[in-house]
Amino acid sequence: MKLSRKSKSELAVAFCFMIPAIVALHEIGTKFVEKEMHTGGGEQNAALFPRILSILLLLLAVTKIAGVIIDTYKNGRKESEDSFYLFEPDGRKRTAAMFIIFVLYILGLANLGFYAATPLALAAFFLILGLRKVLMLIPLSLGTTLAIWYLFGVLLKVVLPVGKFGLYF
Repeated sequence: MKLSRKSKSELAVAFCFMIPAIVALHEIGTKFVEKEMHTGGGEQNAALFPRILSILLLLLAVTKIAGVIIDTYKNGRKESEDSFYLFEPDGRKRTAAMFIIFVLYILGLANLGFYAATPLALAAFFLILGLRKVLMLIPLSLGTTLAIWYLFGVLLKVVLPVGKFGLYF
């Protein structure tokens, strides 16, 4: 079985999505057990939500891998090697820029807090993805931040990082 360039890229992406799920399941099976955070009902069980998401992510990745393999056996290498541009230079630059912004966002959470770092990071992501209208960029970044805050901070009662300045709603 000879995989096309597109199939190899799809398999690589699927395996990359499997890594955080496997790491999360490992953490749940070790550190959560040590701290006795894996028992109890849905409200007391800190491992329940990550476990559900990890299993779902693994199922989706395995489904994608199986689909690529089945498609390769059925169709062979029909597509042109030139027809797939996942790793074109512009795509690599955007991916690298988004990775850097994400790392800066994680670092910014500790210093600036969720309420300051999130709209800045979202605005940067939207700019990288091509949104150039400032009248759309600012409300979209702030609105998304408020929606995340409401979902996690209010409905799910998750304590969001306040940073060194202690900013919170």
